[in-house]
Amino acid sequence: MASMTETFSQALRNALAGRNTVSIRNTLIELLERDPSKGEISAANKAARRIAEDGDAVLISLLPDQAGADAYVPQAPGATRRASNYLTVNKEIIKDLPCRIELATEKWDTLIDEGMRLTQQKIESDPVLPAFLPGWKAEQRAEKRARLTTEAAAS
Repeated sequence: MASMTETFSQALRNALAGRNTVSIRNTLIELLERDPSKGEISAANKAARRIAEDGDAVLISLLPDQAGADAYVPQAPGATRRASNYLTVNKEIIKDLPCRIELATEKWDTLIDEGMRLTQQKIESDPVLPAFLPGWKAEQRAEKRARLTTEAAAS
């Protein structure tokens, strides 16, 4: 018998085969035909992290109005402002929202770096946004990885 994580991993991979962006929670609800428990959500998030670690998709956090048709909207008060986790292979989402990326392998670095560059460009060209993000500067993933490795070696 397959473990819960393996079952959820297969369900998420099947959902990704049909759509570019899938809600982890919606996929779970479709599979179980009920609201999932905290343990099931945890297992599904673990499965999603493995898929992202394999480089098959990017684990990303989106607000309901950013996620499109597959958006998961919790029923709790203030839920429309709460982000949910998604797996995506949609390059446009990754380019438009690079700071919401939770996990991606090096395979996606170039695309994420391009998205960060575009985001930095949008921030700098906006007349109001820089006032809300003082000192914000996009750091390329490869550069960040090298800096963190150097810092870890130094300590």
